[in-house]
Amino acid sequence: MSEQNEKRMISDTGYEVKQAFRINGKEILLAEDMSAKQNMFYLVCQYTENGILCEYSQGVGSDDYLEALQEFTDRIGKEAAAVQAERDALNLPADLFTSEHCYPHDYGEGIDGEVVAIRADVFSPEYRRGDCQLVLVDGGNGSRANPNGHAVYCYHLNDGKHTRFERHDVLGVVRPEAIPDWAKEGLARVQAERGKPTEEKEFAGNYEIIDRIEAGQKVFALGYCEKAAQPYGTWQGYKQSRGNFDWGHYFSDRETATSDLHKRAGEEQKRLDAKKRSDGAR
Repeated sequence: MSEQNEKRMISDTGYEVKQAFRINGKEILLAEDMSAKQNMFYLVCQYTENGILCEYSQGVGSDDYLEALQEFTDRIGKEAAAVQAERDALNLPADLFTSEHCYPHDYGEGIDGEVVAIRADVFSPEYRRGDCQLVLVDGGNGSRANPNGHAVYCYHLNDGKHTRFERHDVLGVVRPEAIPDWAKEGLARVQAERGKPTEEKEFAGNYEIIDRIEAGQKVFALGYCEKAAQPYGTWQGYKQSRGNFDWGHYFSDRETATSDLHKRAGEEQKRLDAKKRSDGAR
């Protein structure tokens, strides 16, 4: 990390990031705070974000640099092994798709519903494989002809996962003769799944919403994330803005989190009741 770059700190702590390694959709961080309490000078944790919310989790402190460094490298190795296991399970060709496999990319034409290839350089190195490039476009402002937005929502044909790219990430619509058999099979599976009615899950960052209470126009939600250092959280949002939560409180157990959920919703209801009485007295 260059000394000329602005220091990267972990949230509002005194830990400065000294090493960062991105792999498997997250960053593994090694940070230092030589004034930390209990001589926990070194911290290893992971950082994830979804474009809206970011989260530091799975933090482990140490007073010994080599111990922290070993934890840092062990985590990188664990994530590399997970990616390798995923690759082995899919067992698909890694040959990259290029512009030769695609029609020329024309922004004047829409790509919704088309099988497109994503540029290989968009992916982090461990996912720079041909099977990761092919996706079925599923809407987004960026998928339109002469788009006034950038978002292109897609389904990966290798594993069916839903994701988002930008229009400028698209290499082009794949020529029919260049679509391999495995991708045709993946396309059929995705199209079959899209035809099924599904219960839409709601998230606040990486936390899946498992309970919610409405009070007036506000919504108070309880979420759970198994991998987070504090796996339970509560948030507030608004009925008209589904999934747009803020003011998170985080807890290590569900009972305390549930109590906080009811407390927050109850306080809002009291505020509304008091306002109603005040308005009625005028």
